[in-house]
Amino acid sequence: MAKFDEDMYLEQIPLTVYKELIYELDKNSNWKVLACHLAEQLGYSRNSWLQSLQQGTSSTKTPAANLLFELNIKMCTIGILCTLLKDCELVNVLSVLYHPELLTIVKHPSDNMEHNTIELSFDQHLCLSCKATGVPLPTYKWYHNNIELLEQQEHELDIIITSSNQAGEYKCKVSQMTNDGSIISILMTKSVFVNISPVPVVIQQQPPILLEVREGEDFVISCTVHSYPEPHYQWFRDNTKLEGETSNILHIKQFNSKFEGKYYCYITNNVSEVFTQRCHVMEDLPRQKAVAKIALIIANGDYENHKCLKTPKNDAAKIGNLLKEIGFKVICFANLSFEQMRKAMKIFGEVLTEGVYGLFYYAGHGFKMQESYMLAVDAPESYLRKDAICESELLATLLQNDPALLVTILDMCQTVPPKECNPDIHNEIPKVKEFKSRKNLRNLVQAYSTSSHRPSYERINSKYGLYATHLSKYISKDIPVTKIFEEVGKSIDTWLKGTERNQIPMFALTITKPFRLTDAIYKRNPSSALNNLNKLIAFSANSFEINFKQAAISAKVTISLFMEPYLNIIKVSICNLEHLEGPLVVSVSKNGTPIGATLLHIKNYIPLILENINN
Repeated sequence: MAKFDEDMYLEQIPLTVYKELIYELDKNSNWKVLACHLAEQLGYSRNSWLQSLQQGTSSTKTPAANLLFELNIKMCTIGILCTLLKDCELVNVLSVLYHPELLTIVKHPSDNMEHNTIELSFDQHLCLSCKATGVPLPTYKWYHNNIELLEQQEHELDIIITSSNQAGEYKCKVSQMTNDGSIISILMTKSVFVNISPVPVVIQQQPPILLEVREGEDFVISCTVHSYPEPHYQWFRDNTKLEGETSNILHIKQFNSKFEGKYYCYITNNVSEVFTQRCHVMEDLPRQKAVAKIALIIANGDYENHKCLKTPKNDAAKIGNLLKEIGFKVICFANLSFEQMRKAMKIFGEVLTEGVYGLFYYAGHGFKMQESYMLAVDAPESYLRKDAICESELLATLLQNDPALLVTILDMCQTVPPKECNPDIHNEIPKVKEFKSRKNLRNLVQAYSTSSHRPSYERINSKYGLYATHLSKYISKDIPVTKIFEEVGKSIDTWLKGTERNQIPMFALTITKPFRLTDAIYKRNPSSALNNLNKLIAFSANSFEINFKQAAISAKVTISLFMEPYLNIIKVSICNLEHLEGPLVVSVSKNGTPIGATLLHIKNYIPLILENINN
């Protein structure tokens, strides 16, 4: 209740009270708060209004005195001033005109709720409010489980649920204090209890796929999850439970080879369970370096006497481009004949000298009879083993100069030719191709898209074959070469889960060092064999003019690779002949009548290696 009649004008206030009003308004620049509120109510320019109140001020004529003078001119009453002060929450100023009023809570947070409990999910807002009356005006502080929520000092609470720790009791403490900070009264609102809906375990951060650790060092693997209630953790190594490892962090001290393996965590709460991805922990061994890294890739799909294949060309291109990204020189061909395959292998084998990494990838038709055979595009309909390239011949050619590492990948069927279609091959006495290596075949990896006597599939309506699809996920990763083929096999198993697994990839190896296809290359002068290879595969797009003398026509020709990284698929483009008809390379005609011809010596502009494999 006001100390004076609310209809009384300000000029009628006793002088001592008037001076006390000015004093409280000047304190902490409270007059600015009131003046800004008035400017908003009256539509004044705030800055101009504040400047006018500060003009002509002195020790006896303050901005607060000017403000009250202006209010007096506007016939402001005590009741109006009290309302304005309440709106601005200027409690100390208001207390000059008002008798203290008993603190009363008029709205509790639980009002209008059927129960005093609410259930929320993560990322939802918790919105609560309360209201109290009294003079001095009340202040508010919100509490969660009897702990003050800092910076929550309004009559409304609005927070986002982001943690299970936010469940529990919420209430508000309402206080009334004098101008000097003494507490007059404290009241506590009724409580609201917040329950958080269960949330299945969702993994936010997985352990790494691969972790290499030096002997004697500690290592840590961790995972982060989103879950409510709080989850339980249990770590495993190679499917063996690690006793006592029940937090989201696994810490192993003083690593040695016995700690190598695949680690993962089993995480559960009341509503779900999950496994993290496996982290392959292995000893960090010294990195190898290569003198050079070279790949020969052959894609046979357009067969003359057998069913054509759709995906080899795309498969080989994808693998070849990935190998280029990690530093391989790539020799890539499509649709080679028997003799072309042999010559390409011979050129490749000559450059696989000591210290060189070699990789051979073949995609196309193949079969298995004691050993694996690759079919060239000109293979006869009823073929014999002598009409195909056998794996022993491949190895004999590529291992003759003892490369540091050789990886062969045969992406083809390993089935036996049926007797009803090809009876002669079963009566053939094959020639045995022996091969020798001074290093006893060390550091050789032989990978196959499928196991013995099983088919290898092209997926219906797919751009890529099954094996190449999964091989491309790992072949350029910075992991040991043996790990690449382990992961490819697992990836295909996962993809075929629940179906009959007719295609089962396999690999064999004699690796003695921790080779990686991503290993760095020595910075040193290349060998003569490597220099020769660079010349053979060098290619850059060429543009030049050709002339049709009879018709007095000239045109621009551009020769470029049609599809990276193939060296034997060339694109020839001729410009400025758009209005003419007929073959663009040799002759042109107009309205059906030949009008000119010229010779285009394409072999002068293509990689030299094509001449070598065709002679």
